[in-house]
Amino acid sequence: MPRRAMLRYAVPVVATGVLVAGLFVAPPAAPAFTPELRLDFPDGHHASRPSLRATPLAASAGTALATPTDNEVIEEYCVRCHNERRLLGNMSLEEYDAANAPANGELTEKMIRKLRAGLMPPPGNSRPDDETMLALVESLEGQMDRAAAASPNPGRRTFQRLNRAEYGASIRDLLDLEIDAGAYLPLDTRSANFDNIADAQLLSATLTDGYLRAAAEISRLAIGDPHVTPSESTYRVSRWDSQSERVEGAPYGTRGGVSVLHNFPADGYYEFRVSFHHETTGALVGNGRNALHTREGEPELLEISIDGEPAEVLEVNRWMHASDPDGLNIRSGRVFVRAGPRQVSAAFIRRFEGPMQDLISPHDWSLASTSIAGSYGFTVLPHLRDLAIGGPYDPQGVSETPSRAAVFSCRPGPEADEAGARACAREIVTRLGSRAYRRPLSEENVAGLMGLYEAGAGEEGFE
Repeated sequence: MPRRAMLRYAVPVVATGVLVAGLFVAPPAAPAFTPELRLDFPDGHHASRPSLRATPLAASAGTALATPTDNEVIEEYCVRCHNERRLLGNMSLEEYDAANAPANGELTEKMIRKLRAGLMPPPGNSRPDDETMLALVESLEGQMDRAAAASPNPGRRTFQRLNRAEYGASIRDLLDLEIDAGAYLPLDTRSANFDNIADAQLLSATLTDGYLRAAAEISRLAIGDPHVTPSESTYRVSRWDSQSERVEGAPYGTRGGVSVLHNFPADGYYEFRVSFHHETTGALVGNGRNALHTREGEPELLEISIDGEPAEVLEVNRWMHASDPDGLNIRSGRVFVRAGPRQVSAAFIRRFEGPMQDLISPHDWSLASTSIAGSYGFTVLPHLRDLAIGGPYDPQGVSETPSRAAVFSCRPGPEADEAGARACAREIVTRLGSRAYRRPLSEENVAGLMGLYEAGAGEEGFE
């Protein structure tokens, strides 16, 4: 692809594409701080049941709860074992300052756990009275809690990519765009039947390529591409889907067929192709030899509708055959459709109501087997095999869509200078980036994304 074509869009393909690609990694964060469960101080030497009671905090965050007495308690009852010479428990408290407990947070948290559980000092050793012990542990806890409140830090999340379901949900929430993640990403591996745990979410070169390809295509789909080339998307219909009842999403008064939410990338003309299942001989399934749903010589009618509005009605020739030049395919004329997500249905017009009392009834009146399609005793209906949507032919720009509204929270006016356009782009990138990375963006993050915007804007402008 020529470099100019790659840099055609500033905000859409460059900035939004990077944001979408960033969804499959967990962003870096600050060093970890691990909150600890606080337990009521036990009686005697035995640990008590955990309590969810909040530990009282000091009245003033600026006043240290620790007093010289705390250091004296530690010196008298703890240092005799936890010193540089004996180093019991692989710790030394000789240099520990209880008045500045957060300075050695890991050691302080370990002390709090042992003291709250009543494990230290150990049974048989001299111990302070309960009030002195409680005052010491609450002093340490108070300092740690105030330090955590003054500088909140939930820690960092380990590396973990999104699986296909999570990726699709993230795109929907970020860009207001429904996608089939399976069209872009390979199947997720499983471990103990889970596909969302680290053991199953290793990253390979194939997966990386899939995520990058998805980012490029989804960003263009979200913004729209007035220069898009025609392509075809195919939606297959299971032979187990009922052809006698209305399909969810299809207009009332129809039966069978398929109804899908399709994202049209640009305003333009689109072509719809439908194909049907055939018998083992190649003849159309449900061609009317054993069916009572049409009058003699009357063809089946299949309606193509967009958002519930009829676009075209196709006649299904009962004598069509798999050996015909077009096989069992019927194509519509070219229909003008505006960009954005549209509910597209291809369904048969209902000609009859009521149950069919066959000698043998296939499950839910579906096509369980093509070998029985010509047997007597069955009312078999024509069964749609797939729906293909091709286009756009002669693209004519991009209309406003929900995904464009989700991206463009601002737009530079016709008289806006380069600085105004850049400020708007920065607002868009910062907002979407914060949601995609699930944290506020650093200045370095914003600068990196804005560099990509500027590269595209220099070629084709803001949009």
